Amino acid sequence: MKMSGAWESLLDGDPMISCVMPTYGRPDFVSESVAMFLAQDYPRKELVVLNDCAGQELAGEFLGVRLINSKTRFATLGEKRNACIEAAVGPLIAVWDDDDIYLPWRLSLSLREMQRHQTRFYRAAEFWAYWGEASLHDNQSVPGWVNHPNTLFSKTLWQQVGGYPARGVGEDAEFFAKIHESLGQEFIKFPLDRIDRFFVLRGTSEYAHMSMAGGAKPLDLSPGRRIVVPRPIADPVLKSSCDRLIQERYQRKGTLASDGLAPVLSVCVSIKNRSRIAADGRVLELFPNCVRSLSAAAATVGKVELVVADFHSDDWPLAGWLSSAAGNLAHRIIPIDGPFSKGRGLNVAAGAARGSRVLFLDADMLIDRACLERAIEVVDQGRVWLPIFRYLGHDGESAEWEDFSVGNVAFSRCLWNLAKPVPEFQSWGGEDNIFADKLQEHQPPTRERIDGLFHQWHPESCRHAFYSRPARSDYFEYVARQESIRDGENSANLRIK
Repeated sequence: MKMSGAWESLLDGDPMISCVMPTYGRPDFVSESVAMFLAQDYPRKELVVLNDCAGQELAGEFLGVRLINSKTRFATLGEKRNACIEAAVGPLIAVWDDDDIYLPWRLSLSLREMQRHQTRFYRAAEFWAYWGEASLHDNQSVPGWVNHPNTLFSKTLWQQVGGYPARGVGEDAEFFAKIHESLGQEFIKFPLDRIDRFFVLRGTSEYAHMSMAGGAKPLDLSPGRRIVVPRPIADPVLKSSCDRLIQERYQRKGTLASDGLAPVLSVCVSIKNRSRIAADGRVLELFPNCVRSLSAAAATVGKVELVVADFHSDDWPLAGWLSSAAGNLAHRIIPIDGPFSKGRGLNVAAGAARGSRVLFLDADMLIDRACLERAIEVVDQGRVWLPIFRYLGHDGESAEWEDFSVGNVAFSRCLWNLAKPVPEFQSWGGEDNIFADKLQEHQPPTRERIDGLFHQWHPESCRHAFYSRPARSDYFEYVARQESIRDGENSANLRIK
């Protein structure tokens, strides 16, 4: 199964993975499936949902998700699967059945294993099954049993074997038979550590299955417009089991910088001398406190990375303390030459970030686990997270809320590609307002006061230190330029009329 040439080159870097999900009469599962897709730690992904339930329209907008509603029912499931793949844009296809569970590392691990084994067809040998009990059951991918949603394969291989047959049941087995024959293998599967299993077969569910017993009630074929809202697994027993698997894996592997996993969140900081500040006869360790809080917050959230764009801080060089304060938190320092610009630093840090979700965090903030979880949740809903923090007073006491700052913000990698860059001002203030406005042109904001996000006290002079121009001067010039451009466009329009 060794590959070469054009196909092998498709596995270089981060190829697009298209997840294909035919669905019919299970709208609640669609919302759960979209949430699972958005939670995947692999950034280059899309989900193609093909619904052919007559009169039932799925609606909603999420980055990377396409909801396709067919007015006519496909004659067979095989033809429906082929239509899904035809609509896909990626060179790699992941089967994404609507009633099963896919843990956040499903795509990244499958791709890594496909690259490692240099194969056009990947199937994990082991998975979990849920039969309504508190403990999940061990299962093996074997002929004649469920193993279809455990696979990742190339679109060219699908084309080569002629796609799925026009069958309503057993289309997957016949499709696999053609693949095995084409690749000269009897039954392709690759062993997987227990901690790495990413697929949970939902044997007991709310809706009836297509090919086996276990459904609690008939399919929901009622007509109408159904708004898809990403939501967690509704079954509390199944959710608890899956949450436990996620926590166990991240506790063991999620904080290792070399584990090959994309972070669940990339925290980006732009800094110049925020580590030791002398004030009122004491030394303020603003950024070290920030890093310590982030490390504690990330311990059970998953793999969080910290990317620091550092303009050669010399009050307490980061190389001397950052690793100790970060603990198991994955972290990188990117040195930047030239005068300090918060916007420039954030652009560099975001460009180097590996996660599909990004959080810009000021160096003088304290953050807790609930904030990180909320950032991930809001981004996965297809929104911009603009949290409102509380100031801490001189002696660490809680003070007033800051209802206007937008410097701390979370967004998706896809949205970053649309809204970047942050203005690279040489003066303090305003670049965060401009960037937040650009983000909100593409996605709606969630603006909320949140406990657990605090701004540490420091002298007012710290805000403007290290900038080469007077405070807000770049921002005022930017606003004046924009007004001049608008005035010119209005004048041109009047002349045209």
